[in-house]
Amino acid sequence: MRRLIGRGHWRGQRAVRAGLSLTAAALLLSSCGIPSTGVVEAGEAATGIRPAYVLYFVRQDTLLGVRSRVPGTFDIGTAVELLFRGPDAVLGRKGLTTELPPLAAPPTVRADGARLSVELPRGTEPLNRTALAQLTCTIAAARVVVDAGSGSGSGSGSDSASSTQVTVTIPGVRQAEGSGETCPGSATAE
Repeated sequence: MRRLIGRGHWRGQRAVRAGLSLTAAALLLSSCGIPSTGVVEAGEAATGIRPAYVLYFVRQDTLLGVRSRVPGTFDIGTAVELLFRGPDAVLGRKGLTTELPPLAAPPTVRADGARLSVELPRGTEPLNRTALAQLTCTIAAARVVVDAGSGSGSGSGSDSASSTQVTVTIPGVRQAEGSGETCPGSATAE
């Protein structure tokens, strides 16, 4: 014989199941394991995208700007030091080289308005035209980023780059000069 259960009984069970489901969901959401805290000091606020150095290397007699993100403070002297280190192994496999001579000591970089001077260590080989262009273009590109970051730039970034004048001095060797006017855009070889 079949036992008949009234409709009221099934409704009661549905209500209990629904209540248990809601209770389980509330417990899961309320106890996610993250304790409540007040304001936590965590250092400087985020400022957006970190600037990148544009280092100029050579591929088949063509100057190419390569973007390189480097942690730490962005400055022109660091860009020059990175340039003199030459392309890394990855860029080397892509055919990028440098015309810059190896240095025995880091160069000294000084800024005076739109003019920058770079003093290379005594005994450094004189720079050929391509090496001078590599150095000048890297400095001009770094100058744009430094000016933009400090808010002291005058005019647009390309104006700042093209107006940058670079004097390279090697003790005991005639100095060389270049400007950012002839630098190609950073058609990167990343």
